[in-house]
This record gives sequence, C-alpha cells and structure tokens, in this order.
Amino acid sequence: MVQNPTMNFQAYLEDAWKIIKKEPLILIGGGFLYQLLFYLTQGFIVLVAGPLLGGYLLLIILYLRQNRRPAFNDLFNGFKQFGSLFPYFLVLLIIFIGFALLIIPGLVFATWWIYVLPLMVDRKMSFGDAMRMSMNKVNETGFFMHLAFLLLVTLVPILILTILSATVPFLTVLSILLTPMQFGCLASLYLDKFRPDEPAMPHDAVEEPAAEEIISPQKEDIAAEHAPKAGEDKPETDETPPDAGIESDAAESSEKEEKQENT
Repeated sequence: MVQNPTMNFQAYLEDAWKIIKKEPLILIGGGFLYQLLFYLTQGFIVLVAGPLLGGYLLLIILYLRQNRRPAFNDLFNGFKQFGSLFPYFLVLLIIFIGFALLIIPGLVFATWWIYVLPLMVDRKMSFGDAMRMSMNKVNETGFFMHLAFLLLVTLVPILILTILSATVPFLTVLSILLTPMQFGCLASLYLDKFRPDEPAMPHDAVEEPAAEEIISPQKEDIAAEHAPKAGEDKPETDETPPDAGIESDAAESSEKEEKQENT
C-alpha cells in the first residue's frame, strides 16, 4: 500500500537552507572538515563514515525537529555510538560495488538504503533492522520519487558546480555548501516520512501475541449447564459405597445367631 507518494522538494531545500543560515559556522565548518578528511585520507575515512557522519546528521535532525541549537562537540556525537554505527560503511561499500558493475544496481541500493544512517543514529536501530525498514519505507512511499530525490540532491548539484567551476574557477569554493545542503535535505525528508509516533521497527517484524488457551463454545455451554444457579444449593450426592448394605445384613444375621444360642 503506497503512503504519501509525493515529496515536497521545495520544503526540504528550505529546511536545509534555514539551518545553514542559522548555524553557518557549525554546518559549513563541519561539512568542510569532513571533505578535508576525505581528501587527506584518500577516501579511507569512509571506514568510519557511520560515526563520523552520524553526529553531523543527528544535530541537523534535532534542530529541525526540536529546534535544538547545535554545539561544535555535537559533530562528534556519532562516536558515542561507534559500535552500532561502524557497520554503516558496508552500505557504502555495496553501493560502490553496484555503481562499479552496471551503475543501475548502485542507484537501486542507494535509493533503498537512503534512511539507514538516520534510523541508526536517531532511533538507535541495529544495522540489519535499519536496512529492512529503509527499504520498506522507500517501497511503500514511492521508489522512483526517492530516486529522483537522490539524483536532485547528489548528482545534479555536482554537475552544476562542475560546470560553474569550469567557467569561473573561483566558484569552486561553493563546494563547501554541498555537504550541509545534502544532509539538510536528507534530514528534512527523513522527518517528513518517519513520524514520531511511528513504531521504530521493521514492518515485517511483527511480534506474535502470547499463546492463550482457547475455549470452544461447546465447552462453555456444557460448563454453564452444570454450574449451580444463583440461590440454589449444591445437589447432594449419595456417597454410600455399593457394598455397604451387604455388610449391614451380615452383621444383623450374626446378632440373631448369638441370641438363639443364648436362649
């Protein structure tokens, strides 16, 4: 069943731009720091992409949802969940392999698992549960809409920036806005599709109720017939054993024989 099949791209961009204007030092500075680390480590920093990017994404989510002002230390809050966020690099690895093979598998994986990091860092979900819930949500609310969002937020800005930089090299500096804009739009999309009252568990993980004894209607009717009615005493039952009469007759005959002998 498809739910909320449309997306408000304008609202996502407005949310991202709003937080950049409110907190430019942290958002732009944090994004530049991550880009610098990526280039300095020649991409090996992707191994800790979950903890590193998780804190950055979480502070944006908290700002948009609770209007919570971020601090510089919030950029590294993802390392507090290092053990649970570390497997996120596997998602990036699978997506990279998909792009290296035929491009299309990479686009499919990237679209299905677009919510994995937000779910892990915000709802403290496990890696496997976040992957399943993200894929279910994407399929329910529109795969191609999510694919369009992914292309508009990632590929299109990079192409535009490349063209502008080729014309005016100074415009390369605008690349520092890529990370905050992309993560701001992702956080806004996540808050739009995952409501606070929505269960933080995959749709296919349904808990089974505890087994209870089932009483058939026939048993209930039989029990009702034999149950004593209100105001009635419990019927008396004859508890005399069947051979009690034989024993009493034998005792009487022995008494008669004793009397005859005495006379």
